[in-house]
Order: sequence, then structure tokens, then C-alpha cells
Amino acid sequence: MSQKFFQKINYSSSNEDSESERKALRLSPLDIVFCISGSGARSLDLLVDSPQKIISLDFNKTQNFILELKIAAYKHLTYKEFCQFIGLNDSMERILFFERIKDSLSDNCKLYWLKHHKLIENGILYCGTWERIQRKLIKFSFLKRKTIHKLISINNLDAQQKLWKEGFDNLVWRFVFRIICNKFLWLYIFREPGARLIPKNFSIYTYMKSRLDYMATNFNLKTNHFANLIFQGYYGTDCVLPHHLREENFELIRDNINNIEIVTNSMSDYLSNTENRFTAFSLSDFSSYASKNEYKSCWEKIIDAAAPNARFCERQFLVKQHPETLFASIQRNAELEEYLFKTDITSIYTFCAGKIVKQTSI
Repeated sequence: MSQKFFQKINYSSSNEDSESERKALRLSPLDIVFCISGSGARSLDLLVDSPQKIISLDFNKTQNFILELKIAAYKHLTYKEFCQFIGLNDSMERILFFERIKDSLSDNCKLYWLKHHKLIENGILYCGTWERIQRKLIKFSFLKRKTIHKLISINNLDAQQKLWKEGFDNLVWRFVFRIICNKFLWLYIFREPGARLIPKNFSIYTYMKSRLDYMATNFNLKTNHFANLIFQGYYGTDCVLPHHLREENFELIRDNINNIEIVTNSMSDYLSNTENRFTAFSLSDFSSYASKNEYKSCWEKIIDAAAPNARFCERQFLVKQHPETLFASIQRNAELEEYLFKTDITSIYTFCAGKIVKQTSI
């Protein structure tokens, strides 16, 4: 797997709907949570349920650097300043804000951001590779720019469904979308290492088209924060923001911010050596980057580190796995998974969710 992928910020905003994790994990102040960092959005979102501790882990140190910077911003800035600093709102004072918060960063994190002032000047919310690719794809779709703008501005779901069918269910759009979904493009242009794990008989185009069709006919795109990103490259003024970016949650997250502990390590190595017994696991879509052997090894370690009846929520994107066939302890909840699949506003993920029931020795 490409080492460069794990040495740069790949995700900086929220390309998931953390409400699904909240429904699946049902966190309380007694919970100790294992969470994959990514952009930090899920770890921060889960703080609204006030768990006792969140271990936020990523193999990529730069992903943890962006989470650490966001945490520092929560600690030292007002909500208005926070929104300006990360790039949700316009500002010419981001470097001044950084000067106020930098001394609360770890040495390595501070050094990274001192070397990447430009990212801070532009706003870190949209600085990831995924976010930059989205903006390029939007430019690539310039022939549909007016239609896309209209699509993301509609309040009425019936009108949105009609425009989607008329404007995007046609030969031109399908041709453009086939190019975007070409595996060669994902491997060598987007340089997405997980693309090598996609089964040969799996059609990216067919899957993605069906999921975008579902999203456009079931969710209001104007208020959908994921749709805002993929269709216009930023969160619009009318979109419902991820939990951690909402003003009504700011003080609650700030009060709980020290409950996050950031760890840079592989999942397997960390879980093999931790003394924590986790009651909940928020696993994102780690199957997208794990070979079958790595996937099995990680789940073995997850089970070892799990408290009795620990809940888990794993997203699966283009690589579908079945961990319950590997370990009897994994009890998936098909009804919950179907509910999450239908209600998750991103629409592109299937879910592996349930609880870990460890086998007791007689």
C-alpha cells in the first residue's frame, strides 16, 4: 500500500454521517470508545453523547495532527472564532488564531502546522486530498454547473427528484460518471490505495450510481452536509452541519474535549497492547484499506480488547467483508444495519453493526 497515502491529510471534513454511529453505539457517560480518527469529525461528533473516554486512533500522524489542531481550537476560541479558523466561515485572521492556540499542541503537531501555514491560511476544513478531488470533479462537471446549483438549492423533495431524473439520468451524465468511476482513475490519478482491494467483478459505476440515485430521491440535498460537499465542495449556509460544527453543541463538546485521547499507531498493534476494555467501537470503513489477512487480524484484536457485549459499527464502502464468518463472537444486527443503510445521509455505505459476545470457557 502507498506510504504517501499515510503521510498526508487525506480527509479534513466529514464524509460520513455520524448520526449512524450514534444510533448504533448508543453511548453513555460510562462508555470507553475506540474510534478511528480520519478527519476527527466522528470522534468529535461522538462527544455530544459524553462518553467517559474516546481513544481516537490513526496510523496516519497527519490525520491526528488535524484532530489535535481542532481540539486546540475548541479549547481556546469562541464558536465564531472557531468557525472562522477552520474555514467554515471567511476570515483573514486564521494565522492570528493559530498563534493563540499553537502552544497547546504537541511539539510534533506544532512543527507540522508551522511548516504548513498555507493550509491554515486557507482553512483546514477543506484541505484534505478527498476534499480537493471533490472540487476537481465539480470543475470536471462544468457542463452541469447550473443544474447542480439548482439541484442543491431546491427545498421540495418532489421537485428535486424530478430535476435529478431530467438532469442526471441521461446519456451525457452517465458517460461522465462512468469516467469518474473508472478504476484506473481511482488507482493512478486519485491514487486511492484501497482501490486495489475492490473485487474485479465489482462495478464501481453501478454501485455509485444506484447510491447517488437513492440519495437524490430520498434526502433533501440542500440540507445534506455530505451532498453539499460532493456537489459544491463546501458546506452551504442552509445545510445541517455535522454535530461537532453546530453552535448548539459547541460548549458541550468543549466540556468533553479532554475525553479524547489521540493515538498514532496501527489498529492491530495498539489493541494488542492496550489495557483498555472498550464498550464501543467506531471503525469507519477500515476494510477499504485492509487485506483479508489484515482484516481478520484486526477483528481478532478488536474482540480481545472488547468488554462483554461491546457494540460496534463498521462502515463498508466498495469492499464488502463478513467478519461474522470469521469469529462466532461477532453478532450482527441485520435490522439495525438495514435501518442505518436506509437512513445514513451519505447513502454510499453499507453497515456491519451489532455486538461482540465473547465465548466463556467452561
